[in-house]
Amino acid sequence: MTTTTATMTSISFDNRRTLSRNDAKEVYNKYAEKDDNVGGKDVESGYGGPAVTALIEMAEFDTARTVLEYGCGQGKLMELVSSKLRQVQQEQTHNNDDDDDDQSNNLIWRGIDQSPSMIERFLKRNNNSNIENGTSSSIYYTSIAELLDSGNPDDVEIEEPYSYDRFVSTYCLDLLSEEDMYKVLDLAERSLDQKKGKLLLAGITWGYQYSMRTFFMTAIWEFLYIANRKKVGGCRPQLLQPYLERKGWRIERVVKTLPNGYPWMVSEVISARPPIR
Repeated sequence: MTTTTATMTSISFDNRRTLSRNDAKEVYNKYAEKDDNVGGKDVESGYGGPAVTALIEMAEFDTARTVLEYGCGQGKLMELVSSKLRQVQQEQTHNNDDDDDDQSNNLIWRGIDQSPSMIERFLKRNNNSNIENGTSSSIYYTSIAELLDSGNPDDVEIEEPYSYDRFVSTYCLDLLSEEDMYKVLDLAERSLDQKKGKLLLAGITWGYQYSMRTFFMTAIWEFLYIANRKKVGGCRPQLLQPYLERKGWRIERVVKTLPNGYPWMVSEVISARPPIR
């Protein structure tokens, strides 16, 4: 069994060099320390906005109670999801005469990141968001941010295996080594509930065939990745689907989202169910 697992995880689909864990930590610490917008640009960028919108639609967070986000950054995804859920809940409450609180609607969001500065931003951002939630809503949010100082996905502790409803990672796997990508997928597998658990991934991909803008942006991005990968945050265009298929994930949907602004990069968004064991 050990030999089989090792063989599966050693399959390479992309042998390009990546940032080391320490280099990645340095880059994203600088992003976080520069300002709020740069640190969380993926969620609101020309490429990230459409992709995150598609991911939220696939995720069905309104039916989730526990979420584990790998590479949470400063918590903009958590903030966006909680805002959307509050809006939906308020609309439902407005149309419902029963104002009793429903404690079953708690949402626990656990964020993991290897950048201390990003974690600091996450705690600051979502502490303010939690205060805003108040007690008038029947949906309660608990956000937890944890520093993964080693940057090794194997070091993330899961006290109760298969206890999470959603595992989310946006624009993170595209900067990891293939070894760490496989480790993240293994972490997701041991985290997610076998029946209702769902994996959601988003990352940049090649856009040569979609438009002149995405063609030239992809070419420029790939050049920068070769010349100075720190300039693009260590992220590279890739296809995530082969890694999932290799590990036995049951893919539900794959969407390529086109950017609506600069930088003009195409994104790949995937939802999948855990492998059958």
